[in-house]
Amino acid sequence: MTTQGYISTKGFEEFLEKIVEAGRDVDEAAAIALIEGCEVLKEGMQQRVPKDSWNLHDHIQIDGPHQEGNYIYAEVGVIHKKQFTDAETARYGNSQEYGTSSMPAQPYIRPTLAEDKRKARKAMRESLIESGTL
Repeated sequence: MTTQGYISTKGFEEFLEKIVEAGRDVDEAAAIALIEGCEVLKEGMQQRVPKDSWNLHDHIQIDGPHQEGNYIYAEVGVIHKKQFTDAETARYGNSQEYGTSSMPAQPYIRPTLAEDKRKARKAMRESLIESGTL
Protein backbone atom coordinates (compact mmCIF):
# COMPACT_ATOMS: atom_id res chain seq x y z
CA MET A 1 0.00 0.00 0.00
CA THR A 2 1.30 3.44 -0.87
CA THR A 3 0.07 6.87 0.01
CA GLN A 4 -0.24 9.25 -2.89
CA GLY A 5 -1.08 12.88 -2.99
CA TYR A 6 -1.62 15.24 -5.81
CA ILE A 7 -1.04 18.96 -5.93
CA SER A 8 -2.84 20.56 -8.80
CA THR A 9 -1.25 23.28 -10.86
CA LYS A 10 -4.69 24.69 -11.57
CA GLY A 11 -4.40 28.44 -11.53
CA PHE A 12 -0.84 28.35 -12.87
CA GLU A 13 -2.03 28.75 -16.46
CA GLU A 14 -1.42 32.51 -16.35
CA PHE A 15 2.16 31.97 -15.17
CA LEU A 16 2.82 29.36 -17.83
CA GLU A 17 1.39 31.60 -20.59
CA LYS A 18 3.75 34.39 -19.50
CA ILE A 19 6.67 31.98 -19.65
CA VAL A 20 5.80 31.09 -23.23
CA GLU A 21 5.36 34.76 -24.14
CA ALA A 22 8.81 35.49 -22.74
CA GLY A 23 10.25 32.75 -24.95
CA ARG A 24 11.31 30.62 -21.98
CA ASP A 25 11.26 26.85 -21.56
CA VAL A 26 7.97 25.98 -19.83
CA ASP A 27 9.09 22.45 -18.96
CA GLU A 28 12.26 23.65 -17.25
CA ALA A 29 10.43 26.36 -15.29
CA ALA A 30 7.72 23.90 -14.24
CA ALA A 31 10.30 21.33 -13.11
CA ILE A 32 12.15 23.88 -10.98
CA ALA A 33 8.90 25.09 -9.43
CA LEU A 34 7.81 21.51 -8.77
CA ILE A 35 11.01 20.77 -6.84
CA GLU A 36 10.45 23.88 -4.71
CA GLY A 37 7.00 22.58 -3.80
CA CYS A 38 8.40 19.11 -3.12
CA GLU A 39 10.99 20.57 -0.75
CA VAL A 40 8.17 22.07 1.33
CA LEU A 41 6.42 18.70 1.50
CA LYS A 42 9.65 16.88 2.34
CA GLU A 43 10.31 19.24 5.24
CA GLY A 44 6.74 18.79 6.48
CA MET A 45 7.04 15.01 6.41
CA GLN A 46 10.39 15.14 8.17
CA GLN A 47 8.91 17.32 10.91
CA ARG A 48 5.96 14.96 11.46
CA VAL A 49 7.58 11.52 11.05
CA PRO A 50 8.18 9.48 14.23
CA LYS A 51 11.84 9.84 15.15
CA ASP A 52 12.50 6.70 17.18
CA SER A 53 15.65 5.86 15.23
CA TRP A 54 15.59 8.72 12.69
CA ASN A 55 15.68 6.06 9.96
CA LEU A 56 12.42 7.15 8.33
CA HIS A 57 13.38 10.82 8.63
CA ASP A 58 16.61 10.12 6.75
CA HIS A 59 14.79 8.15 4.04
CA ILE A 60 12.26 10.86 3.15
CA GLN A 61 13.48 12.00 -0.23
CA ILE A 62 12.42 13.49 -3.54
CA ASP A 63 12.44 11.41 -6.73
CA GLY A 64 12.20 13.65 -9.74
CA PRO A 65 11.25 15.68 -11.52
CA HIS A 66 10.24 13.24 -14.24
CA GLN A 67 8.46 14.08 -17.45
CA GLU A 68 6.08 12.05 -19.58
CA GLY A 69 4.93 14.17 -22.48
CA ASN A 70 3.56 17.38 -20.99
CA TYR A 71 3.14 15.78 -17.56
CA ILE A 72 5.86 16.68 -15.04
CA TYR A 73 5.82 14.95 -11.67
CA ALA A 74 7.89 13.97 -8.65
CA GLU A 75 7.51 11.64 -5.68
CA VAL A 76 8.14 12.73 -2.10
CA GLY A 77 8.40 10.43 0.89
CA VAL A 78 9.89 7.06 1.74
CA ILE A 79 10.29 5.90 -1.83
CA HIS A 80 10.39 2.16 -2.33
CA LYS A 81 12.93 2.06 -5.12
CA LYS A 82 16.33 0.44 -4.85
CA GLN A 83 18.28 3.69 -5.19
CA PHE A 84 16.25 5.35 -2.38
CA THR A 85 15.41 2.84 0.34
CA ASP A 86 15.20 -0.83 1.16
CA ALA A 87 11.98 -2.85 1.33
CA GLU A 88 12.08 -3.16 5.12
CA THR A 89 12.26 0.60 5.64
CA ALA A 90 9.49 1.15 3.10
CA ARG A 91 7.24 -1.34 4.93
CA TYR A 92 8.06 0.30 8.25
CA GLY A 93 7.16 3.71 6.83
CA ASN A 94 3.84 2.32 5.64
CA SER A 95 3.20 0.78 9.06
CA GLN A 96 3.86 4.11 10.73
CA GLU A 97 1.51 5.92 8.35
CA TYR A 98 -1.40 3.47 8.63
CA GLY A 99 -0.68 1.47 11.77
CA THR A 100 -0.88 -2.30 12.17
CA SER A 101 -2.95 -4.69 14.24
CA SER A 102 -0.45 -4.22 17.07
CA MET A 103 0.58 -0.59 16.57
CA PRO A 104 -1.47 2.59 16.19
CA ALA A 105 -0.91 4.79 13.16
CA GLN A 106 1.45 7.74 13.45
CA PRO A 107 0.71 9.42 10.12
CA TYR A 108 3.18 11.87 8.67
CA ILE A 109 2.39 11.84 4.94
CA ARG A 110 -1.35 12.52 4.95
CA PRO A 111 -1.15 15.34 7.53
CA THR A 112 1.62 16.96 5.51
CA LEU A 113 -0.44 16.85 2.32
CA ALA A 114 -3.48 18.20 4.13
CA GLU A 115 -1.70 20.96 6.05
CA ASP A 116 1.16 21.98 3.74
CA LYS A 117 -0.43 21.80 0.30
CA ARG A 118 -0.97 25.56 0.17
CA LYS A 119 2.61 26.22 1.30
CA ALA A 120 3.88 23.96 -1.47
CA ARG A 121 1.79 25.73 -4.10
CA LYS A 122 3.00 29.08 -2.78
CA ALA A 123 6.63 27.93 -3.05
CA MET A 124 5.99 26.82 -6.62
CA ARG A 125 4.39 30.14 -7.54
CA GLU A 126 7.20 32.12 -5.88
CA SER A 127 9.79 30.02 -7.71
CA LEU A 128 8.29 31.03 -11.03
CA ILE A 129 8.25 34.68 -10.03
CA GLU A 130 11.66 34.88 -8.30
CA SER A 131 13.57 32.96 -10.94
CA GLY A 132 12.91 35.77 -13.35
CA THR A 133 10.83 33.45 -15.46
CA LEU A 134 7.92 35.82 -15.12
